[in-house]
Amino acid sequence: MLIYEFKILKMLHSLFYISNVDLDKVISSYGIVEELSLNKEYLKETIELAMEVAGSSACYISILDSERQYVISSSGMKDFPLLKKESICQFTVSNRRLTIIEDISCDEGTCHLEASQGELSYYAGFPLINNEKVAIGSLCIMDVQSKNLNDSQIRILELVASSIVEKFDTRRRLIKLIKDINKNFKPAECADINCLSGELAHLQSEVLQTKNNMEIERENLKISNRNLSQFAHRIAHDIKAPLRSINSFTQLIQLKNGKDEKLKENKYYEYINSSITQLNRMIDNLLSIAEFKTNISPVDVSISQLIDSVEVLLYERINSNKVKLIKPEIDVQVYGYESLLKQLFQNIIANGIKYSDNEKDSFVKISFELKPSSVLVSISDNGIGIAEENLKTIFEPYQRISNEVEMEGLGIGLDTCKMIIDDMGKELIVSSELGVGSTFSFEIPSSLGQI
Repeated sequence: MLIYEFKILKMLHSLFYISNVDLDKVISSYGIVEELSLNKEYLKETIELAMEVAGSSACYISILDSERQYVISSSGMKDFPLLKKESICQFTVSNRRLTIIEDISCDEGTCHLEASQGELSYYAGFPLINNEKVAIGSLCIMDVQSKNLNDSQIRILELVASSIVEKFDTRRRLIKLIKDINKNFKPAECADINCLSGELAHLQSEVLQTKNNMEIERENLKISNRNLSQFAHRIAHDIKAPLRSINSFTQLIQLKNGKDEKLKENKYYEYINSSITQLNRMIDNLLSIAEFKTNISPVDVSISQLIDSVEVLLYERINSNKVKLIKPEIDVQVYGYESLLKQLFQNIIANGIKYSDNEKDSFVKISFELKPSSVLVSISDNGIGIAEENLKTIFEPYQRISNEVEMEGLGIGLDTCKMIIDDMGKELIVSSELGVGSTFSFEIPSSLGQI
């Protein structure tokens, strides 16, 4: 009988030929090579059902690649693969159809395999053909004596073989889906379909979380872009201060009059040069401020010198608004990013000047209190004050403190201040009363502290 089977082998081979390399790749994709089925219970009920239907003493599933046979029995997978050339199941895989050998020892094609089969002599092999039409193995029925399977038994065993292929293909799809997500996944880490399904669900959850995180990052990028645009407006707003000072002193020189004019003119030139220097530094630091801590480093900064430089920048505003700047009598060293601290003081002091009360002798007062590792700075004014309902929004960009009086500016200076203080891990606190004035308080690490 087996001789007849061999006659059609060449024809079938030409129709369903698959190279050894491709076959090994297909078998590997099922996780067999990685000994996926470490679960002793895997397919146990299916194998036992096949044994019961056939009334046989042995049944196992044989998976064959180009060189090896992997055997799954009711007790689990064999620890070591057998050689394909020693497997009787190779004939079922080769001819891709039900193969029955009544007596292995009497068949010229299988008599050399008698020793490997022990006392078992009867063989019936049902091919396992996957959805790609590749024969990956067989459902093998064996017994110590010859059997005569009827049509009903054969039909049921064919259905059992189909269910085995379906389970293998399901596992294969799950492994592929998991490896598409996690390239490092090893099928041997999962012993059954439930484990693979759980792993896939877990990875899908991670993918969903990653997608959500990407959406959050995308939204953060939009916010960052908006902040960048606002930052450009803030810089344009703040950079006008030294330009105003230069313009003011230039006009004073043009209006010079009297015997002390040369002395005054020299003084004005000093202010102009100082303002130009400040303007150049501000322009040079734009990228440093934008990149924050990337290209600049914190240093010890003198508050008195810082306030003096800000006073020069705001000279024109201070004089035109007739505001007295009250500076602390003693100096103190703080530790921080000098360009950012200057921006911080300039914006808050300029804010006090802008909202000064013309009916008062206006002032902006800077004071500080020494703490163990920081300096508590307070900048107070006796201006028009801030309504309580506006206190929560004054640090938002483009928000103005008062709508009752027409004020110059974009309303974005305090937003910059909050950003600088937030970066130091501190809090910018404001207290205010309409008609009385406002106080802005914040802490800066002292020179002995550390950001």
